[in-house]
Amino acid sequence: MAYRRGGSLIVRKPLFLAFSKALTWLVELLGWPIMAAMYGYRARGRKILRKAKRPAILVSNHAIPLDPLLHGLTLLPRFSYFTLLEETVLTPWLGTLVRLLGGIPVPHDQSRLGDIERAVKSALDGRGLIHFYPEGECFLFNQEIREFKAGAFWYAIRFGVPVIPLITVISRRGKGFHAEVHVLEALEPPAASGRSAADLHAAIRFARSTRALMQARIDAAGGDKTLYRGPMPRIRGVNDRER
Repeated sequence: MAYRRGGSLIVRKPLFLAFSKALTWLVELLGWPIMAAMYGYRARGRKILRKAKRPAILVSNHAIPLDPLLHGLTLLPRFSYFTLLEETVLTPWLGTLVRLLGGIPVPHDQSRLGDIERAVKSALDGRGLIHFYPEGECFLFNQEIREFKAGAFWYAIRFGVPVIPLITVISRRGKGFHAEVHVLEALEPPAASGRSAADLHAAIRFARSTRALMQARIDAAGGDKTLYRGPMPRIRGVNDRER
């Protein structure tokens, strides 16, 4: 279903959902051997996801372009929605594909903040999981997590749901590199105060403490900081808005 500016951010129609689930399974099943061959992919801590019964917000560092596929494989047999730049879903064909795989565009228009919040709530009520990349973009092979934006943590406070960190740990493997996904225990958010300013400050503190835990896991797991290659180049017409 094509997306246009001002349109619905999330689609919950039964036929769309059925096709979305079938397509996601196909992509994940085809992607598993590819990720194993390219990155030696493996996941640690998947039992944490299996025992997580409540809706939750997932947060990850973004170190390789195919992180969404790695993280999707880690979640199986569960599925997640994920947020991304609005420009990506405005791209013909690619936009429809990304939406079918669970993509929720984040508009720049401040007047649509209420629409974003409703989409997050719908995602939590639907699949029970929504995935954010709080660094805001992909930093190639980076193992020094950039400062997190507070949005994911604001919604965790707003809806009273835990945050589950998924971490991409990159290490050298011969002339290439190895990618592992580590899942950390769910983190409970601070209680909502009902005051926007106070809750925003709480979200910022929550973001910082979560980032610190994730960085500690990268360091303990041997993430190689010498591999960093800078921000992922923009794709013209897809995600080339100003950084």
